[in-house]
Amino acid sequence: MKTYKTMIRNNNSKINRKRIYFLFILFLIGFSIIIYKVVSIQYIHAIKYKSYADYQHKNENIVSSKRGKLMDRNGTELAVSLIEKTVYANPKMIADIDYESKALAEVLNFDTEYIREKLEKKELGFVYIKRQVDAETAELINMLNLPGVYVRDETKRYYPQGELAASIIGFTGLDNSGLSGIELEYEKYLRGVDGRQIFEKDVFGKIISGGENSYIQPINGSDITLTIDSQIQFITEQRLKKVVLDYNAARAIAIVMNPDNGEIYAIASYPGFDLNDYQNYDPELYKNFGISFTYEPGSTFKIINVATALDNNCVGFEQMFSLHPSIKVGDRVIKEIFRTYNINYSVKEIIQNSSNVGAVTVALSMGEKIFWEGIKKFGFGEVTGIDLPGEEKGLFYDYKTWPASTIGAMAIGQNISVTPLQLIRAVCCIANGGYLVTPYIVSEIELQNSKIELQQLKEKNSIISKITAEAVKDMMLAVVENGTGKRAQIEGISVCGKTGTAEKANRSGRGYDEGRVITSFIGFAPFDDPKAAIIVVVDEPHGGTNEIWGGTVAAPAFKDIMEFSLKKLGVCE
Repeated sequence: MKTYKTMIRNNNSKINRKRIYFLFILFLIGFSIIIYKVVSIQYIHAIKYKSYADYQHKNENIVSSKRGKLMDRNGTELAVSLIEKTVYANPKMIADIDYESKALAEVLNFDTEYIREKLEKKELGFVYIKRQVDAETAELINMLNLPGVYVRDETKRYYPQGELAASIIGFTGLDNSGLSGIELEYEKYLRGVDGRQIFEKDVFGKIISGGENSYIQPINGSDITLTIDSQIQFITEQRLKKVVLDYNAARAIAIVMNPDNGEIYAIASYPGFDLNDYQNYDPELYKNFGISFTYEPGSTFKIINVATALDNNCVGFEQMFSLHPSIKVGDRVIKEIFRTYNINYSVKEIIQNSSNVGAVTVALSMGEKIFWEGIKKFGFGEVTGIDLPGEEKGLFYDYKTWPASTIGAMAIGQNISVTPLQLIRAVCCIANGGYLVTPYIVSEIELQNSKIELQQLKEKNSIISKITAEAVKDMMLAVVENGTGKRAQIEGISVCGKTGTAEKANRSGRGYDEGRVITSFIGFAPFDDPKAAIIVVVDEPHGGTNEIWGGTVAAPAFKDIMEFSLKKLGVCE
């Protein structure tokens, strides 16, 4: 009996020890798990959990920087930034999706389901509800005190002059980034650097007074001054509108430029668009046609032809030519527009009367290589380097690939495509004594503690001699005084110019369409000391027989723009 009891006690003792060991092991395991969790939270995943805590207890708002202003040369504001309100939400902090969706939809006049979809995106910590709302609406939302819904300041671009210089200025998107024009080209200067506001919040998203709050000041963008004169730009746009409406034209383009240094007073085209409502216009109108519209220049190109021939001594300044009413070059016959008889013309009279046969004769005296090299010197086939996006370089092929008829066609401004800016830049060489200038449209950038003046220096290496430039200048004066450009005359001012009327190529790419023409006029004034050079291009004007010419359609518009520009520049009263 005693032995049996002893055995039972021994068995119980073993069982108790096993229980103790088991509990001890459980304790060790539990303790190890706790230690692991502590180490994991405090050390291994400390950054992760700290970020969770910061996210729950701190909020960070972007404080939008103010985009720099754009101003014309006289300080007139062309683009400014206004403060608008933006409504956004943190879906992770939304307390009642049904209630908050309905409340926001009612105030913002949105569909409830649209807002619900945004608030249900729990994987996101930030969603826009509506951007650029008015102050009254923003105040109503603040009064609702909806958990997870916030209102912050954001800048909105505004263009005080509406349509004025729209394709030059360009516009910004909802994120305040430049999308076209100067807004795009000078984005890094205009944009600025956003600031930040960090504050502690309670479980309902309310700011804790006296918490660890901080504020990083935004750095506003730089103000930029353009070379544009708003008044010249306005008159130019209005005159283009008139010529388009008068002649039912597809469009009209004009550039006003300082021939001495390349600064641009105006680049305009009609039809245009309103910068404050650009979304409702055809995106085709966003283009700056002064630098992107390519066309065959027609008779205005005869200036380049004659200047190159004179500068290379291929023809003499007083040389006379016996001209037939037509001339064959390769497989093509080129005719005069009106003349059906032989005539003797000097080089000056060829330009004055815009003789096609005379221009071809001058080009043939040079040969293909010299003519091609001269055209290259004037900058054709290359961008001008203006500080605007979207510039085209036109089409100009190497003379080694020319068919036999090309030199004749190019002599009268065909088989080459140019932009209005390329052509006015080339003609400025005649006005300024023979050198190319780089066109530019930004004159000054105002940084935080300094200013950058971007006025370009004149290129000192002439592309033609001063004697050649003066001779062609005389010819262009004769065009306006006694030739095809009489309608460009301004009382009391000696104007130099050249008319152009070019048939447009067929849409098939072969031959020309007699019913579609481009009329143009290019020139500068005053004769003695040119202060402004202007080109006017009118695309597909319509009218009666003998009404649609460069001298009848484009020259009067040139005259009005030039007369106002010279008054504005203080040349005449």
